[in-house]
Amino acid sequence: MPMFFMSYARVPVPRHRDASQDPNRLVFRFFDELSAKVAQRARVTQEEAGFVERPGTPGEVSVKALLDCRVFVPLYSKRYFSNPQCGRQWTAVTQGAPEDRPSIVPVLWTPYSPTSLPKKVKEQYPEVPDGMGEAAENYASMGLHRLLDQVLDLSERPDPEDEGAADRFSAQVAQVTDWLAQRIVDLAATGPTRARTLGGGGRAPQPETLAGLDDAFADPPFASPLHITVLAPTEEGLPVGRDSARYGPRVDDWRPYGTAVGPLVELMEALARNLGFEPTVKPFDKFQTELRDTELPTAPWILVVDPWALENSQMAREAKEFDRARRPWTAVLSTLAGDDLQTKEQSERLRGLLAANFPRFLSEGRVGEQEAVRGLAGADVFTRWFGELAEATKIRYLRYIHSQLPRSGTGVRGVSESGADLPRRPDTGRGNGASSDGSRVEGRP
Repeated sequence: MPMFFMSYARVPVPRHRDASQDPNRLVFRFFDELSAKVAQRARVTQEEAGFVERPGTPGEVSVKALLDCRVFVPLYSKRYFSNPQCGRQWTAVTQGAPEDRPSIVPVLWTPYSPTSLPKKVKEQYPEVPDGMGEAAENYASMGLHRLLDQVLDLSERPDPEDEGAADRFSAQVAQVTDWLAQRIVDLAATGPTRARTLGGGGRAPQPETLAGLDDAFADPPFASPLHITVLAPTEEGLPVGRDSARYGPRVDDWRPYGTAVGPLVELMEALARNLGFEPTVKPFDKFQTELRDTELPTAPWILVVDPWALENSQMAREAKEFDRARRPWTAVLSTLAGDDLQTKEQSERLRGLLAANFPRFLSEGRVGEQEAVRGLAGADVFTRWFGELAEATKIRYLRYIHSQLPRSGTGVRGVSESGADLPRRPDTGRGNGASSDGSRVEGRP
């Protein structure tokens, strides 16, 4: 079992980036340094010292390491507390008998206010080391991610006016990492020494997924409504020759990204709640009713499509109707799972089906919206775009509602036929992760 398990919110990696531009590389760099120091102090191998989930790690391997660890090391950031998988990891290590729970050593990855923490995390704010002077001050004010980023920036582009800056920040990172390593070793000595199980009772076989656990961070104070419709077949209505492994008796059982992620509906509901929405999964006929209704829409609406469903003529007609309407308060996402060999082999044909059935969303949407319609290869990038489009459709929905409010008692004005643009975010830079001047920009942690 690993002495510690590092929990972080993975930033999706754009397809065009190589490993040197992976926005998660600072997480892995920090993990390598921390596990090396823990291994040295505890006199164990680095593999025994710590575990972090890297791209391609099987889900069941990560779950086993999580349940067996003696110290849980979460990297606190805004992204972390809006990630359902991180919330489920927190639930996994904090439920059960107290004596079976691992110790928690939170790391301030980016600055985060104690008052913004979810209720279940309030008592676990990261400590700041004593007696470290500037290293402790910078850790508290900048977070470890920024300190590591400064080291990387200054190594690539030295500051001619401060030749010792890189060494100074590197020394500060080393001080904080040394302190964290010693805390982990000390707490591991008193933590659980045998494998734990979800639920805390008995010694049942360990599960391979966290999909059935509650998200500990899902506690929005004021929830906005969000409607979600899934256009996907059941295992009994699959196209001829389609493998049934990722389907079930209900549409809600659809698992395009495999068993490690679980049903996509559950993932979307958890993510929506983390973002401050109250999601409702509705069948397509409810959307058809709202399209024809003269009243104002009741919520922004996201359609999630399995491109295999478009081989069904009825589902294809429904998709085209959604596209023809293209209300400002709607969005479309589709899946093309990169680890589904059959989908990968048929990807060009499936993209053709998407293009044929969603021409307006593809021709009129912004670049990000078009990427979401063409098919998202992994759960990470799906999560990212679901969040982006949920927020965008909410803004467009509110603008639309305000535009339709009567100004002179004449009732609701006619419905606009064109969708609004996806709003720009001032802090995101270009869609490809580059800043306006072409310099490197770190993915949002």
